[in-house]
Amino acid sequence: MMFTGRILVVSDRPEVVDELAPIIRNAKHLASVVPDGGQAMQVLEEGLVPDVMITDLGCERSFEEIGYMRRFRDLNRAGCHIVVTEPGAPFSGRGMLGDDRFSVMQRPFDAETVRVQIDEAVSRVEREISALRSETWRSMDRLRREVSDARAEMIQALALTIAARDRYMYGHCQRVADMCDKMAIVLKLSDEKRRLLESAAQLHEIGKISVPIELLQKTEPLNPEELQTIRAHASVGAEIVRGVPSLQPLAPLIEHQGTNHEELCAQVPPTAPEHLLIAVLRVVDAWDAMTSERSYRGAMPREYWEPFLRNGAGTRFHPAVVSALFRVLGEDEQIDS
Repeated sequence: MMFTGRILVVSDRPEVVDELAPIIRNAKHLASVVPDGGQAMQVLEEGLVPDVMITDLGCERSFEEIGYMRRFRDLNRAGCHIVVTEPGAPFSGRGMLGDDRFSVMQRPFDAETVRVQIDEAVSRVEREISALRSETWRSMDRLRREVSDARAEMIQALALTIAARDRYMYGHCQRVADMCDKMAIVLKLSDEKRRLLESAAQLHEIGKISVPIELLQKTEPLNPEELQTIRAHASVGAEIVRGVPSLQPLAPLIEHQGTNHEELCAQVPPTAPEHLLIAVLRVVDAWDAMTSERSYRGAMPREYWEPFLRNGAGTRFHPAVVSALFRVLGEDEQIDS
C-alpha cells in the first residue's frame, strides 16, 4: 500500500488510539503512535518528522516535554497540528500556534469527519511543500544568474586589464573568442563547453601582464631569454585564474594553449573534456596571430598560413579542429583574409 501522509499520534489512551489508528490507515496514511511528549520529542530528533501531528489533550502525558510541539513546528514549517478534545471541553484551540496549521478534533470521532480533516491537513502540507520547493528552485536560479553575472563581470574586468597594457592583445583576445564561438557551433559543443571556451579565449593572454611592455612591443627579433619570458605567460595565466574559484576550469585551457597536438595527447588525455577545447584555442590562436598585424610585421598572406595549418594537422594541431576552422572560413567570407 502506498501511504499518502505521515501521521504521529501522541496519546496513551487505548480508546483514542484504537479509534484513530484504523481511520488514519484506511485513508492510506501512515500512522505512528507514541504515549507521551518525551517519546514524541525522541521521534522528532531521530529525523522521523511527520506531516501531521495529533496530540490528545485528554492524555496528561502528552504534556510531558511539551517543547516537542515547538520542535515539530521548527522541523516542519509546512506541518499541521491537530489536538483531540473531549465533549464540553472549553478549549477551542483559538490562537494556538497562531496560524491555520492548527485545528481541533473533537470526540466522539466520526470516521468520515476525521478522514476529511486529516486528508485536508495532509493536502495542505503537500501544497506548502510544493510552494516551498518552487521558491527554492527560483532562489537557486537567481543565485546561479548572480554567480554567472559576477563571473562574466570578473572576466570582463580581467580582459580590460589586458587592454590597459596592450590594445593589440585585447583585440586579439576578442577575435579569438569570437572565432572560438563559431568553432564551437560547428563542432556541436554543449552550451557549457561553449561558454568555457569563449571565456578561456578572452583571457588566454592574461599571463602577459607579467611580461614587460617593451618586450611585448619589441620590433626586433627576440633572443632566447626573451622568448622564454614570453612563452611562460601561459603558466602565469593559468596560475592567475586558479586563484579565482569560479575561473579555475579555465586553467588547463590557458596553460596548454601553446602545446602541440602530439604533446597534448600525452599531457591531457583525448577523452578529457578539456582536450578538444584546448585544441580549438590552440588552432584559433595560431590562425589569428598569423592573419593579424603585429608591431614587428604585417598580416601574413593566406598562401603562408593556410599550408602551415593544413600541414600541421595531426602534429602541431588537432586535425578535426583544423578542418572545422576551414569550414568556418568557407562559410563566413568576412573572416577570410
